Amino acid sequence: MSASATIEKPQRPRLKFIDMARSLAILLMLEGHFTGAALAGAYRKEEFILYKIWHNIHGLTSPLFFTVTGVIFVYLLSADNQISFRDNIRVKKGYRRVLELLFWGYFIQLNIWSILQSFYYGSKFHLDWFYAFHVLQSIGVGIFFLLGIYGIFKWIGKGALHWYYLIAALILFVGYAQMKHYIQLDEQAIADGIQNSPSYWPNGAPKFIQNLFFGQFSDFSFMRYSGYTILGGMLGSLIRTYEQKTREWWFGTGFIIVGVLISLFIQPIFRELDQFTDMIGLTSKGVYELNATAFIRFGQVVSVLGVFMLIDKYVTVSNNLYLKMGQNTLPIYVVHVIILYGGIFGFGLKPLVFDENLDPWTSVGISASAIVFFVIMVRYIETLEHYYTRILDRITFGMRK
Repeated sequence: MSASATIEKPQRPRLKFIDMARSLAILLMLEGHFTGAALAGAYRKEEFILYKIWHNIHGLTSPLFFTVTGVIFVYLLSADNQISFRDNIRVKKGYRRVLELLFWGYFIQLNIWSILQSFYYGSKFHLDWFYAFHVLQSIGVGIFFLLGIYGIFKWIGKGALHWYYLIAALILFVGYAQMKHYIQLDEQAIADGIQNSPSYWPNGAPKFIQNLFFGQFSDFSFMRYSGYTILGGMLGSLIRTYEQKTREWWFGTGFIIVGVLISLFIQPIFRELDQFTDMIGLTSKGVYELNATAFIRFGQVVSVLGVFMLIDKYVTVSNNLYLKMGQNTLPIYVVHVIILYGGIFGFGLKPLVFDENLDPWTSVGISASAIVFFVIMVRYIETLEHYYTRILDRITFGMRK
């Protein structure tokens, strides 16, 4: 073999601030879910300042998680835009990731105990709960959109990639504003006695489809959360374009300032837009302002990324357990659903051990213990991964290979 054949293309250094943000998101998720599952309703009042702060921070978890997913995915996807869409290894890995997320998203919603009870007692068996559209499925659909938009970008071959993601995200958020308006009208119709039950959309569609939009189990409808993933893709493209500048003080500072401006001014902007579209008869009054909270959260996420950029510049962060948490979000999420909510098997800490019936200090202790458990799990993830991979390959019939 010649010497030239052994030369490898130098790899770019990993941007640690992305892993920092992912680690923060997964830790917030663990803390929020375990505390939320344990904390009694008597303490869930806005008059308690600590609860108000906790509730506000917890509300940032999903936007941060979905946005950072888009950031890291597109940052890696767009490493070399000279490669064709079909030949890009990240595209192939992306579609496999979509299938993996959809599989786990539905699989962890199984309740084997409930199924066995139905057979044993001869009771009516249904799968409504299995059709729920939740976090992993919504992330999977978001990544599918990222791949599709990237394919359109490659096909057209003009313009910057981040503009494609921005336009797609805005279209999706406009659609979600219309959907949210529909949901509000539906809730009002029930309150006024015009109808007795929700009018899920699309009307008459199977529950599996309705849950993607507005159904009985659609807390994480892709209409609501995939927009964050696509906006994250926009940020990922920008970071890839200007990656040599990300360690400059002004780049992270710029993210912080832009995030703050979005958080402060997006609601008045939407209010003015609503007045204009209402005046010309395009939409009902107040439709676009329904998206204000979503964009405020996105602004907060942009500021958080800016803070981590500055930390990455001024603080030496080794490849420690904190970063490793962000690199293992899927196994953490799956295991936490099994332990806390009884995913797959039907036995979980909630409601067997606690069910929103504990005081704040006990709840905090439970969430802290859970975080310690998952830190230990990630510490030995390489040892556990061998067994995890073997089981996963059997369940998915080798789909991951």
